[in-house]
Amino acid sequence: MKTVFILLLVALSFQPCFAGPQFRGQISSALRFIEHYQTTGEEGYDPGQWIARVTSYLPSAVGVGKFNHPYEEPTAFVAASVANVLAEIYFLAPEYNSIPPMIRKTVAGFRNYYWNELFNFYPPTTYRGVSVRQPRYMYLAPRFKGFANIPPDADTTSVSYATLQYLQKIENGEHSYQHLPDSVVRAFSQARDVNRQAHVYNAGQGQKNTGAFLTWLWDEDDPKMPRNIFSKPHNGTRVPFNRNDVDCVVNANVLKVLTLAKNTDGPGYKAACRHLNRMAIQKDFFFCGMYYPSRYILPYTMADIIEQGGSCLEPSRNNIIAFLLKKQKRNGGWKNKYLTRPDRIQSTAWALSALAQIGDPENPRHRQAVRNAANYLAGMSTRDRHGFVYWPGEVYFAATFVARYPVVWRSSAYTTAVAIKALLLAERF
Repeated sequence: MKTVFILLLVALSFQPCFAGPQFRGQISSALRFIEHYQTTGEEGYDPGQWIARVTSYLPSAVGVGKFNHPYEEPTAFVAASVANVLAEIYFLAPEYNSIPPMIRKTVAGFRNYYWNELFNFYPPTTYRGVSVRQPRYMYLAPRFKGFANIPPDADTTSVSYATLQYLQKIENGEHSYQHLPDSVVRAFSQARDVNRQAHVYNAGQGQKNTGAFLTWLWDEDDPKMPRNIFSKPHNGTRVPFNRNDVDCVVNANVLKVLTLAKNTDGPGYKAACRHLNRMAIQKDFFFCGMYYPSRYILPYTMADIIEQGGSCLEPSRNNIIAFLLKKQKRNGGWKNKYLTRPDRIQSTAWALSALAQIGDPENPRHRQAVRNAANYLAGMSTRDRHGFVYWPGEVYFAATFVARYPVVWRSSAYTTAVAIKALLLAERF
């Protein structure tokens, strides 16, 4: 009997140390962190949001923020993004019943960001008696204020409607859905990269007339649109730099909400799928995200779409997996491209989530990669002054193509939510 016990002990000593439920304590505490810091509307944010900050690393004299000063940034985009990850956590683990009330609060706080049935990134304000869109707190020199009077965009519109879709599923069952309003589908369909002059950023990558979705839900050829980038806000809404653009992550967000709403037959859906599949073949995950300076958010979002039933991206499954396995570090984590910040926490949360969603739990290499990554990510957490576990916010998205590095947004609530989701998905392995 003693011999059998010794042999068993030796055998167990060579097994990788991993047990998914070992992270449940961290996950529960991190969800309390997110719940605790959801805004009530009295903190300078709209109800149901979370703290997000935009930081400029441009010299203060430029006039786009003060150098290295983080500004509070109320926006439906970050609020919806956090709520969407929370919903995905809830579908993985419905015992976390604090999540549905948080999502309801987020939806209730959307009202300032509607543009008819579309959504704008910024809340409304007035400038010389004219209703405009502007950041609520970030300093902009007078010459740049008009630049921020932007139209509704496909990114904020898609992630906000994804939140509405998820709330529908929570209230009425995971298989329920609502078709998007006709005006929203029409806006997506009309803003496409077809028979037009490419944005300089896209042209530099050889991306012309891709058929994919454009970022700004606005007519870039509107003769009433101000063409001087320094034109004052009250002179009208304008597309930045007068030219619409194609961003692969924006396209992935549009595809995701169209998949959730089962609006997959309209113009642009298949073209956007082809575009993203091309990017996966080329491993162009970093540069194709014009507003997303990361290698890993596109694989993360594409994996989400595949899991939601977006079969048009299935051809990219193996390319994404191969890319993630190749880029994983010996410590189990991932880091961003050398051209930008390492963002090891955010990179690992996105990459682990993607690999755990579309990888194969029966594949030994996938299994070991997921387990190593989960242990690494769990070890990167910290605690706030209340004792709640969280993962400090790292770069989520950036300003324009000329400011992918120096003007960036971070949200600890978003980074924490993605880390929670990644650890839950890792339990499959």
